[in-house]
Parts: sequence; C-alpha cells; structure tokens
Amino acid sequence: MAPGHGPILEARDVCLRFGAVEALNSVSLSVMPEAIHALIGPNGAGKSSLLNCLSGFYHPYSGAIRLEGGDISTASPPQRAAMGIGRTFQGIQTYPSMTARENILTGFHCRMKGGIFSGLFRPPAALRQEETFTAKAEEIIEFLELEESRHARVGDMSYGLRKRVDLGRALALGPKILIMDEPMAGMSPEEKGDLARFILDIRDHYSIPVVLVEHDMEVVMDISDHVTVLEFGRVIADAGPRAVREDPRVVAAYLGGAASETAA
Repeated sequence: MAPGHGPILEARDVCLRFGAVEALNSVSLSVMPEAIHALIGPNGAGKSSLLNCLSGFYHPYSGAIRLEGGDISTASPPQRAAMGIGRTFQGIQTYPSMTARENILTGFHCRMKGGIFSGLFRPPAALRQEETFTAKAEEIIEFLELEESRHARVGDMSYGLRKRVDLGRALALGPKILIMDEPMAGMSPEEKGDLARFILDIRDHYSIPVVLVEHDMEVVMDISDHVTVLEFGRVIADAGPRAVREDPRVVAAYLGGAASETAA
C-alpha cells in the first residue's frame, strides 16, 4: 500500500463479548491519514471497548484490526506501541516524582537500542542515542509549550499541564497514529481550548492521525474530520461532523440535548 493512501488503522467487523454481553457487534472503523476521527456515543455504547481492541488490551472474538493494511489482531499492547500505535487514557499516566522532561523521555523506550551493558557502561553509541532523544524531548516540550515546566515535578503541576506531559510522552513513541480516550475530561474551558489546539497541531505539524473519544460535542464538531457514532455496540452513523450532527438517529441516541443547547 502506498504511503498516504488507504486507512492507517482499521477495525473490520469487530465483535467482542463479555460472557453473554455483546459489547461490539460487527463494528467497522477506518482512520485515514492526517485525520482527526472522533468516536462518540452514549455511556455503554462500546467506545472504550473499541479503543481497547484497537490498542490490544482486548482481542475480538471475530473481525480484525489492521494497521497500514497488516493484520495486528493478535498483537499485544507493547507490540502495537512498537508498531506505532500511541495512546493516552482517561486518567493521567505520568510519574509524579519525576520532572516533565524525564516523563517525556520515558516515552522513547520503544525506540531505544542497547541493553544492560549500554546502561552500565554508557559507550559512545549509547551517549549519542541519549543526546538524540534528549533533543527530541526538548522539541516536544517546545511544541506543547512546557518550557517553563520542563524541570518541575509533575506531581506539583496543574491538572491541565500534567495532561500535556502525558500527551508528550505518547508523542515520544513516534506514533503513526494516536488514540486519545476522553483527553479533556475534568478540564476547565481554557484547558480544553489549549488541548484542542494541540490536537489540531499534532495532525498538521506531525501529520499524525488521531482517534478521539470525547463527550464535549462542541469540541468534537469543531476539530473532527470524521465522526463514528456507536449505540449499544453498533455503528449507527459514520460521516463528516455536519452530516452526523443532522442525522436523526444520532440526535435521538445522543445529540438531542447537545443539539438543543447549541441551537438555543
């Protein structure tokens, strides 16, 4: 498959069960290059289950997950991270006793070469690698406007800044695609605005597509290129934001209150 053509990440007819409960029923999703692809739906619709299938925490009993055309359905989360699938979670996954820069540096672990010998004796190749990744960490710090906090303990930072550090660590993986699970949960309006801008910049500056689960419909409709809507584990809409907003099934299932408030 030629670069830049076809989906980067796909779910094809994915079905997932927990006992008698069918969490996903023949769900398909195609994330195109350099797209912000939102996944929305009411609580219990299957959004987190689908994200966990995409990132390897769950393995569907039927269907397939494909990255750049290759089947990765049986790959583990660490294997998928090494393949280029980055993810942030609802909760903050940073190390509070470490600085912002140290946290971001931990994200390069999948890209580092060398073992115990390199760590103990630090040969020239290991030192060059350390310098390279430190410079890349500084680029991420500058990109996320964390310059004044680079040496601050993450545990002492505000919630919004900690979420930026968490995002920076995901970017350090050098992902081909970034999966974000409710990144704006608990944020103030100003912090949401900042993060929305960074998500757009990730697409535009790094050319990294983003899969986004978010409950703030205003943000979703403002920044997304494509929206997939789930209800009871099934896809009920899959289109651009405007078409989704006007889809009667979506309005009935999820957007009724939000659409009314927007129109008011």
